[in-house]
Amino acid sequence: MVADVRVAWEARNFIGRQIYRIGIIAPRFKDREFRSLFARIARFVIESGQSSIVDAARVIWNLSFLVAYVQSERAEKNTIAIMDQGLLQGFLSILLKSRHRATSEKWLDILFAIGVHDIAFVHLRGELGVARDRLQKRGDRSSRMQRASPDRDFDLWLTADRACREIAADLEGGMGTEDHAGVLAAVVVERFASPEDVAERVLDAVLLACLKRHRLCDSVGQ
Repeated sequence: MVADVRVAWEARNFIGRQIYRIGIIAPRFKDREFRSLFARIARFVIESGQSSIVDAARVIWNLSFLVAYVQSERAEKNTIAIMDQGLLQGFLSILLKSRHRATSEKWLDILFAIGVHDIAFVHLRGELGVARDRLQKRGDRSSRMQRASPDRDFDLWLTADRACREIAADLEGGMGTEDHAGVLAAVVVERFASPEDVAERVLDAVLLACLKRHRLCDSVGQ
């Protein structure tokens, strides 16, 4: 029985979001596991070669908050948290501006260290044009995809598409193992699909993926 279903970090302004994040992250530094994950994330980001120090600090801060949030939510009972901008998007932001692919830390190893056993990832698949059009219709410019200069816009979207495909392929291969059993649901988003249609497909896909995982776990346990 699910006692509480809520969307992670409701709408706040920039200052409010940072204050909220500090409140989540600060207590986690008492935890040895979080400190280890924070160090691994920082090492991965620094070695990946971000475009600037500001970019490096931003993605370290953002991903560390997501890790702290997940760990905090795990301490709660009977809770489902829906993260629109989740862990995979945090890693995508790093890979998007990465100049060095060879790093001592692998993003998938960090993700598995965070733990995926209680997480359902949703991969929305669609044409680049669909994603680009929908992002441009948003009322803010919080995404670096929106802030790209016109001469780099197309290249950036191609890079994002390639990174997204790599993440999905790595995740699909890694989560199939017994040690890292998790849920990965894929949903195809058509150009004229309404948000309600997409939400319904996501729910169906997640339920089906969870059912398959439980069947797999049951067969392994027998």
